[in-house]
Amino acid sequence: MRTFLHLLGAVAALLAVSCGRPKLIDTACREDSACPPGEICENFRCIPAITRACTNVVSGNPILQPDPYAISFGELDVSTQEQKLTIHNIGNCTLTLFEASLGKGIDSPFVCSLTTATFPMEIFPGRSREFTVSFVTDKPGRLADEIKILSDDKQFSELRVPLSVNFLGIPKLQVAPNPVDFGYVAMGRQSSRNIQITNQGTGVAPITVDTIAFSDPATMDFAFVTPFAGPVSLKPVLADNQALLPLELRYTPRTTAKHAIELLVVTNHGTIKVPLTGNSETPPQLTYNPASINLGNVPLGATNLSTLTLTNMGGAPLQAQLKWGGTNPNTDLFTSPTVIPAIAAGAFIDIQVGFTATAVGPVTGLLNLTTNDPSKPSVTIPVTANGVAGAGPQVVKLEMVYENGTDSVFDNDVRNVDMTLEHPFGYICNKQTPSPMNWGTYGKPSWLAFAPKEEPERIVLADATTDGTYRVMLQYVESCASIPTGLLAGLLGISTEVLIGYLSGGTIPVNGEDVGKLVAQVCLSNKNSNATVRAYVNGMMIKEKTVNLAKRGDSIYAMDLERLNGVFTAK
Repeated sequence: MRTFLHLLGAVAALLAVSCGRPKLIDTACREDSACPPGEICENFRCIPAITRACTNVVSGNPILQPDPYAISFGELDVSTQEQKLTIHNIGNCTLTLFEASLGKGIDSPFVCSLTTATFPMEIFPGRSREFTVSFVTDKPGRLADEIKILSDDKQFSELRVPLSVNFLGIPKLQVAPNPVDFGYVAMGRQSSRNIQITNQGTGVAPITVDTIAFSDPATMDFAFVTPFAGPVSLKPVLADNQALLPLELRYTPRTTAKHAIELLVVTNHGTIKVPLTGNSETPPQLTYNPASINLGNVPLGATNLSTLTLTNMGGAPLQAQLKWGGTNPNTDLFTSPTVIPAIAAGAFIDIQVGFTATAVGPVTGLLNLTTNDPSKPSVTIPVTANGVAGAGPQVVKLEMVYENGTDSVFDNDVRNVDMTLEHPFGYICNKQTPSPMNWGTYGKPSWLAFAPKEEPERIVLADATTDGTYRVMLQYVESCASIPTGLLAGLLGISTEVLIGYLSGGTIPVNGEDVGKLVAQVCLSNKNSNATVRAYVNGMMIKEKTVNLAKRGDSIYAMDLERLNGVFTAK
């Protein structure tokens, strides 16, 4: 025992003496990170890294081996994806990388972490470095580039790693309208709504609609007119303007209540939830004042206005449309606005009903009002006025009509011609400048158009006291004679009814230029149009002329108006 204790003391003393001094043997290692800076791990021992420099190794030969030799992302319908690139040194001495770059530089659709690394970079024999290569772009098509790597590899000092991808674009499903509001429907009655499902993605990437169902499968209030038979693959509409999935929904309230549910559109890129609402509890209720309108005696060239107030006393939004009755309504009578937005419960709107006298004599009109009030689906308001002679100069009225399908109801023909009256020195009166105030002694012009297709267009010129020549110009602003209206509505993310309102002069929260571009993209057939201009002086027609506009963007001077010694003529 005494000998054993003596031996332990000797070992302790030896350890104490060696503390803080160099180790008598190397500590075993398994990887380079376990070694001090400047050393690497080989055969479980840390050795100076400099000993593996090619100048210190007999027949030293660094060999660069990429893995993989080429990177292909294949076909993608997502804009970002990442792959790994590993650089191996399978040689017997240290490999040095001097530089790495993408062939297309900043214009490359790829990003590689190797190209932004710090150089020179050393890779010891038998070691590897891992990097990421990402595909990041929004430009569809077959795209390619390469990574160029400069190193001291004796055989391949400049090695290239090809990169490729076939980017199909990014699919994007849109359901329009979203949400869907059936409004008021009495219990036991029925209403339907059409929705459009489109792929508004880029390129050619399709999206597959697998199922369409209600969030409550047991609902009795909402139903499909025709059950969805899927799956259906939709190409982007910009690649195929027929790629539209229409769906008709029906609301038949079984109870007196406000109903809400969701429509679930399940695709290979996720699920779209569309709220559906209906109201069988509180209908809209129209009240209007006055019941008839008399605009009185109006001197030639003057305008009288009267206010028509529409009030919704019910509990659901009131939909109302205005239209002048008769086969050939007098364009001296008008309303502002021509399209009425939905009137919320408890709200009201003031409509200006006006008359501009362009001829002497009485004028009568019937202002028809159609609504979704079940108790007042249709209302007719008589409007009367009387044009009387005045001491002022002659009054000119210009009317323009053009070929654009059916005028009485909205169809898929959205051809449009605009009329402009030019002042003798170039000032204008048209849709963009409907009531210019800078014409001075050359008169006071005013422009307006009638729903549903801004036809006819009318310009009245009053109070002109200086002779001169005015010019009537027509411009063909839209030549699309056949368009899938549901598709256009779907592209805009609105309902067909709202689109019709917009094309009839209403407003939607979409840039008008965007609408024009979309019309051009999805138009099925463009046609020319004949436009007819009629000029009246104090109610007497003095000239009628028809011209042809061949293509969108065409403009033509259709008529000249000359005032000489206070008398207007046209040619």
